[in-house]
Amino acid sequence: MRESLLVVARRPRSLAVLCVETGPGLPTPTGAATFPLPPDASAEDVAETAARLVQEHGLVARRVALGLDAAKATLRRLPFPFTAPGKIDLVLGPEFEPFLTAPPAETALAWAATALAAPPETVVLAAALSREALVAQTAALAALGLPPQAACLDLAGLDALLQALTPGSQAVLCVHVADGRADFVCRLDDAPLAWRSLPLPEAADAAQQATFLAREAVLTLSALASQPPVGLNLILGGKVDRPQAAAALEAALGVPATSLSALPGWPRLPTGEALPEALALAYGLAVLAAKDPKTANFLRGELAPAASRATLRRALLLAGGSALVLAVCAIGAYFSMLWRLDASLTRTRAETEAVIAAAAPDLAPSLTLPQKLSALRGRLAEHAATRRDQGTGPVGGVLEILAAIHQGLGPDGAAKARRVALDESRATIDAVADDYTTVDAVKRRLAAMAVFSGVEIRGAKNNPEKKQVEFQLDLKLAAAGQGAP
Repeated sequence: MRESLLVVARRPRSLAVLCVETGPGLPTPTGAATFPLPPDASAEDVAETAARLVQEHGLVARRVALGLDAAKATLRRLPFPFTAPGKIDLVLGPEFEPFLTAPPAETALAWAATALAAPPETVVLAAALSREALVAQTAALAALGLPPQAACLDLAGLDALLQALTPGSQAVLCVHVADGRADFVCRLDDAPLAWRSLPLPEAADAAQQATFLAREAVLTLSALASQPPVGLNLILGGKVDRPQAAAALEAALGVPATSLSALPGWPRLPTGEALPEALALAYGLAVLAAKDPKTANFLRGELAPAASRATLRRALLLAGGSALVLAVCAIGAYFSMLWRLDASLTRTRAETEAVIAAAAPDLAPSLTLPQKLSALRGRLAEHAATRRDQGTGPVGGVLEILAAIHQGLGPDGAAKARRVALDESRATIDAVADDYTTVDAVKRRLAAMAVFSGVEIRGAKNNPEKKQVEFQLDLKLAAAGQGAP
C-alpha cells in the first residue's frame, strides 16, 4: 500500500520540503521546494516557511518527517558490552555525558549500530541534540498542521540513501557539499561508521576547497585504519567542484570517484528530470522514514509524538472496517450453518421416504410425509395388536425394526438401503456402501442390536463403475422375550 510522506529538512542556510510516495522499493518523489533561511531562523520561522511551501506547491502528505542539521549535533562512537537496543537506551545518556555541553536530561539522543564490534559487544554511532530546540521545532510544525512522526539527522538520511543505492558494498565514503558545509558519510560492512559535517573554508578557491575535502576525507576514514579500505566506493554529491575535487580525492584515497546522481536507482521527479543532488539529504530522510528509523529517530520514549486526529480517525476506520468484516463473516457462518442444517434435513427426509416406501410400497405417492407416517403408525399399531394377541413374534414392531435398520446403516450416508423386506421372522435389506469396510461396520452395528438375533451378509459385490459395493443383509428377528445372542 502506497502512502504519502513529507520531509521537512532544515539546513544551515536553507529549508527543503520534499513529498514522496512510499511503497515497495525506494520512495517516489512527487514534488519538492527549497527556500533560503538565515542561520538564526527561529523554530516558528522554519515552520511557517515549511507550511507556506507545502501550500504553494501542493505538497500534502499523510505523514511528516523532520530532518535536523547534523552540524548542531554532538556525534560520538561509544562501545557497549551488549547489543540489546533497550539496554543501550538505558545507559546511553550516562555514557554520553562526558562529551555533552548540557546534562543528559536536557538532550535528545539517537543512535545507530556500527560494524566495528561483533556480538555480544557493539559500537554505536550516537548523536545528541538540544531537547529544548527539538521540542520547540516539532511543536511549531504541529501547530501549523505538520506534526512530525520522526525526527532524524540529515546525515542519517544520507547514510540510509547510500545503503539503498550501494547494496553489497564493503566500504562507502560520500562527500557532499551544500549550504557552505561539507558532509562526510562513511559506511563499512553495510553499517554506518562515521558522520561529519564541517564548514567550508571561507573565501577558498576551488583548489583550496579540493585540498580541504581530500584532507577531511582521509581523516574520516581514519576510524578504519591508516590506509583506505580495499573496495572503497568514493561518491561525490552536491556542489562539489567535480574536476579538481574529484582529482584531489582520488589522489588522496587511490580510488575513482562516482557522482551521487549517477548511481543506479537515483530517483527522478514527476517531470522526468533527475532529482537535484541538493535534495539528496532530504530524499535520504524519506528513505529512512519510510523503512522505520528505529533508534535513529529522536522522537522516541518521552519525546514520542501523541497520536494525531488523523491517526485516531484512521485507527477508528480500521477498527470499524474490521468489525464490519467480522460481522459479515459471522452472518456468512450463520447462513452456512442454516444451509448445512437444511441439507441434513433434506437428506434425512429422503432417507425416511425411502424407508417408508420400502416398508409400505402401496401407500399413495400423493400423500405427504406426515400422512405416510400416520398411516404407517396405524398399520404398526394393528400389527402390534395382532402380535400381542398371538403372544409370539419378533420383539418390537415394524417401526422399531426400521429404526434399528436406519441406525445400523449409519448417520454419515456411507451406506444406503435400496429395499427392505419384512416377514414374521426375518428382514432382508438390499443396500449399497462406499467400500467393504463400511459393509462390515454395518453388519457389526446391526448384530449388536437386541432387535436381531442374527445378521448375515449375502451377495456382496463391488461395482467399480459406480464406485460402490452392492450387498444384501439377512437379519433374523429376535423372538419375543429373547435378546440377541
